[in-house]
Amino acid sequence: MEAWGNFWQKGHSTTFGEYYADGYTKGYIADWWSTIVSQRQEKTLNILEVGCGNASLAPCLLDLNIKGTYTGVDAAQIQLSEAVQKRGNHDLALSLHSETGIETFQTTEQFDLIASVYGLEYSPLEQSLPLLKKLLAPNGQLTLLMHHAESVITEMSVKALTEFDFDQMKKIVTYINDINDELNQSQGNLKALSKSPKAEAARESVNEFISSLMNKSTAERNPILVDFSQNVLAFFKKVRQPEQQRRDFIDGILPDFHASKERFTQMVNVARNEKQIKTFKTQLTAAGFNNVKIDPINNEGVPVAWNVHAN
Repeated sequence: MEAWGNFWQKGHSTTFGEYYADGYTKGYIADWWSTIVSQRQEKTLNILEVGCGNASLAPCLLDLNIKGTYTGVDAAQIQLSEAVQKRGNHDLALSLHSETGIETFQTTEQFDLIASVYGLEYSPLEQSLPLLKKLLAPNGQLTLLMHHAESVITEMSVKALTEFDFDQMKKIVTYINDINDELNQSQGNLKALSKSPKAEAARESVNEFISSLMNKSTAERNPILVDFSQNVLAFFKKVRQPEQQRRDFIDGILPDFHASKERFTQMVNVARNEKQIKTFKTQLTAAGFNNVKIDPINNEGVPVAWNVHAN
């Protein structure tokens, strides 16, 4: 899960990055989750989130003043997001289990709610489903949002996979390295750098790349390369930083995009069509779950997930 660890270590609170920077506290996921929680009759709730990232469902729970416990488990390296840390609710005890696949999670606790937002489907289901059944309290509920093969999320992921132009990216990073090398040669002297033919040629090549990209209409731009160009431009804001910090930043550009492509690949691979979700329903029943109900959940008239409930 290194590709996801790379993502979560940047502090994101959900898989949608900056779009849900405050956790799932708005939109269809917040509506789905708050409805589920509000329907529970218990005064306190023990909640388990599978594939939790940086505790993506916790901010909503904190806003709702839920009492009890929240336990998050993820195979990737995770941490509590700023969206969680800035909220105060001493009635909800929070704990995270980082670098722990749900199939290896060990506890004596049972949970009233076991939830997952685009997470459980990444686990080995033949191991994780029987375990979750054991972890579910007698009157507990399993509730999931799972990737839908025909969702806009999946469609965007498929499209994104065609937009990673690593040959072009490597070329631009080479130009950034040329500028950085010349900056090191001048011992950080920006005036001397501006007089370097090699640095100026590299800078012009970078500018040409960014101009050719941004001069296109929004619809024609390659979104992945737009994100890449933002990383490139960020380098020029770091030219006054120490040499090692600049080196670390440059060295991280391409690995970040390789990790991004891997995440898109995984998302596409775990998305389920109608036939596959029926197979998943059979797996739930075989693991001992009852009253399994699976329906598509729509947002603005198009499917965004499979909505799964069982007990």
